[in-house]
Amino acid sequence: MPRPIQTALTRAVAHGTADRTLTRVRAQSDKLNGQLATGFRVQQPSDDPAGYARAKDLGRLQDRLTQYNRGIDAAQLWTDRTQTELDALAELFTGAYESGLRAANGVLDGEALARDVESARRETIARLNTTSGGEYLFAGNQTATAPIDAAGAVAPADFSGVRQREVAPGITLDINTVGALEVDGASAPDRLQALADAIRSGDQTAMRDALGSVQAGIDHYGRLGGQSGSVSRQLASARSANEAQDMVVGEHRAAIEEIDLAEVLSANQRQQTALEAALRATATSVQTSILNYLQ
Repeated sequence: MPRPIQTALTRAVAHGTADRTLTRVRAQSDKLNGQLATGFRVQQPSDDPAGYARAKDLGRLQDRLTQYNRGIDAAQLWTDRTQTELDALAELFTGAYESGLRAANGVLDGEALARDVESARRETIARLNTTSGGEYLFAGNQTATAPIDAAGAVAPADFSGVRQREVAPGITLDINTVGALEVDGASAPDRLQALADAIRSGDQTAMRDALGSVQAGIDHYGRLGGQSGSVSRQLASARSANEAQDMVVGEHRAAIEEIDLAEVLSANQRQQTALEAALRATATSVQTSILNYLQ
């Protein structure tokens, strides 16, 4: 005997409700399981449109901070090498000064002392033509040009250009050392050659003047070394500041993107219970529909 229409409709509604509940609970359970698997709450715009956009902005800021720090690391290598060369130049001039004093006092053979000074002159030329990453340290912006020629003269180019590095948004530092090529208006190698010539000549006046210029060179390279060391410290401070900012930004980003493990585990347990209930409800609905059909 056919069942009333109302009974059929009731069964259909009950069965549809059970199916929809099961689908919804399964979707939520799958979402929570996905979060547990990846550790992330927000992975695509649909998860949280505003949170997703904010996390992307923070991610781009972290990328910029990383880029700044790469530039700082390269600049640090440059300034460290500059510091090494300036210290070496100060030592070369100090050694030449001591040789000049010994010559002035008549302690040793003048020719041997002159040769010592000329050896320091040759090394000074090499130091002033030092490169880092294929670029000349003391050539200003003309980093492809050797600033000192084989004769010890300053090459015909403008080596006064300043190289700048952006270390943070809107903050730049001058990383190169300008003025290392000359001492008291003459090329550094020429100052040492003048001392060597004075030692050979035995001219006390010429030797006194040359020693004064070499002493000026010692002071000059000491000052430049101090300036380079200051830049190096500023670079290190900028890197530390960027790292601190990156940590703060990373924490904010994680708060948006990452899950609260305890919270998700609890929610997942609740969803498992709800899923089991939905499965039982669906099974009961299907079983009732079959029995009613058979009656």
